[in-house]
Amino acid sequence: MYAGRQEEEESSRSSDAGSDWYDPEESKHDLEHPKFWSEEDQEVIVGIKQREAPIKLDTLCGTYRWFYEFPEPGVSEPMYVAYHESAQDPQSPGYLTITCPAGKRPTLKNITGTIVHFGKEAQFSGIKRAKDRSKNLVDNQWEFVSLKWKENYGDNQDHDNCLIALDVSDDDGDPFIMFRYASPAPLGGNTWFLDIAAKKERERDENGLSSAEMARLGMDAHYPDVKAAAQAHAEETEEEESASESDTDDEVPARKPRTAAKRKPDSSVSDELEVRPKKRKAA
Repeated sequence: MYAGRQEEEESSRSSDAGSDWYDPEESKHDLEHPKFWSEEDQEVIVGIKQREAPIKLDTLCGTYRWFYEFPEPGVSEPMYVAYHESAQDPQSPGYLTITCPAGKRPTLKNITGTIVHFGKEAQFSGIKRAKDRSKNLVDNQWEFVSLKWKENYGDNQDHDNCLIALDVSDDDGDPFIMFRYASPAPLGGNTWFLDIAAKKERERDENGLSSAEMARLGMDAHYPDVKAAAQAHAEETEEEESASESDTDDEVPARKPRTAAKRKPDSSVSDELEVRPKKRKAA
């Protein structure tokens, strides 16, 4: 890290000292975890934010390797999943495969896949858009039409599992994916979830996450640095959008040739009309 950058970050941490949202000890405790700044809640949240802009289904297709787990708050700490050379090795943490039919356009119905998590295996067929508590469809979150675990592992169930596209992308521009593993809660309470983050596998990957990907995920960063990075990104995005609008306004429309007036048909022509995620915070 350059000295100037380090001094800037230390200055930022000093200026945030005493703020309601910033606890230096908590920041140190969560240093290595993925995290993001929530403008709505005005705090840093441990986890990875759900993507808001919809993605194409074919973007999902591929094999993914687990890299981080986020248990239910208060159950245990988030944990890094070590990268293993071979996903097929029995000692490997496992993988997620999302398969799109060859030669066909992927649809919600024809997507299939396999989930292997530390020896536990499931097959799924078909996905559907999830709904929020108000029964509204949610972008970038899909439930399984049919999911079946190979056997009863004691903490698994076939329903309430789902896939989530995340707001952070890998170095190739593809979003990280989250598999939400559903477990029956003890004593008949609410379902427990383990969120498992995954990165699309590529031949050149040897050590899992790159340093640039870790930085985008907020790993090894103090709370004020995460906040500053998020605000800088928001400002850059706003400037780019403003510049794009300005360029559009400056364009002079091409002059159309004069033509004889045409009589409009009598029949009318009708126009075709073609959430925020639940945030999960570590205790």
